[in-house]
Amino acid sequence: MKIPYEQLTPEKALETYCDWIVERLKSFTPPFEWYYLFYPIRTLILGAKYLNREDYAEAVWPWLDEYCAEQFPSGALSSTCRGKAITEYTVDEIEDYIRTGKLNLADGGSNVHGLFQAALYCKDPERKKRYIDCGCKWLDNWVPIWSLPNGAYGNGIWLGHKVCEPYSMAMNVCSAFAGGAIATGDKRYVRNAERFAMFQCDNIHESGVPIRYNLYPVADHTSLIGDFSRIFYMMEAFCWVHYVSSDTEVRTRIADMMKKWIEADILPRWPEDFDWFDMNKTSLRVPHTGFTDSGLGIRFYWQACKCCGVPSLLQYYVDNMHDDPEIRKRCKQGAEFLSNPLKARMLAVMAEDVVPHFCLQATGFAGLTVAEGIRNGATFEVFGKMPGK
Repeated sequence: MKIPYEQLTPEKALETYCDWIVERLKSFTPPFEWYYLFYPIRTLILGAKYLNREDYAEAVWPWLDEYCAEQFPSGALSSTCRGKAITEYTVDEIEDYIRTGKLNLADGGSNVHGLFQAALYCKDPERKKRYIDCGCKWLDNWVPIWSLPNGAYGNGIWLGHKVCEPYSMAMNVCSAFAGGAIATGDKRYVRNAERFAMFQCDNIHESGVPIRYNLYPVADHTSLIGDFSRIFYMMEAFCWVHYVSSDTEVRTRIADMMKKWIEADILPRWPEDFDWFDMNKTSLRVPHTGFTDSGLGIRFYWQACKCCGVPSLLQYYVDNMHDDPEIRKRCKQGAEFLSNPLKARMLAVMAEDVVPHFCLQATGFAGLTVAEGIRNGATFEVFGKMPGK
């Protein structure tokens, strides 16, 4: 499709990105990593709801049907789309994949979060139930295996690597817990998410930046969350725990931690005279003696595409935690920036001819921020409220 290189309204930008995602999905064939699709899927559901375009939702269902069909009997979900239902596997093949495959909580958490979002929007009762059952089976049967006494989680299995130590980026499971709690009303999911959030709140560097608990190649906690990718995922987890929690202490601790983190290291990356983050500042902006930066050595566009979703989380922060006119102004600037496809293209949005491995992801993440430009709180409101809250 032809890309309009002009300033668009958020509504027109969301429509443009959704149209592009729908076309791009048609060319996807397994194997590929499921996380390529799940934020674009979330954007399509936002487009269906806020633009009244059911065709966007219709493009989602075949992929989610496939995702559910690939679930292991244990409840595990592979991070890789294999294009083959689990019923087509032999016992030997299943055992071999468990030994060597990728059944991790970090990828699964953000994917299952998207699955719950789609389920809550879905108007087909049978399909809705299938999606919720799949997500709950993962949360109930697979995730607890990797739970730890301190409230944190390990990361499941990654290429045969099984280490049950705290893993900060498994906090994506908190986002999945939040989705499951809204879908079912089960407060056990909320409590599990709160415990992990409180573990990470207990492990913040004196600078205000979260400590990154890593597992690869061995367990380690001497780096800080410094790259935009891990910033997005951890911030998303904190926001979703805050959204579903009714515990005043938990909500206050998350809000105060976020305030310290944003002031220490997020705002310094977005100067007052910039209409977007200064992408030259993709590393920590605070002293971290004795700690390394989690972003050392990772690719630019791996960060940039997730950065497109950060303003959607900052919008939640100013609306629900601490109002700050400077951050509120930047949220508005961010939605406007990403509503200009030519500017957004610099971050890999709709840029398949430049960075094909990241462009679909980037367009999905950008859709979250653009949706916030249409309606503050859109990316949370689309789920609905936690029952009884």
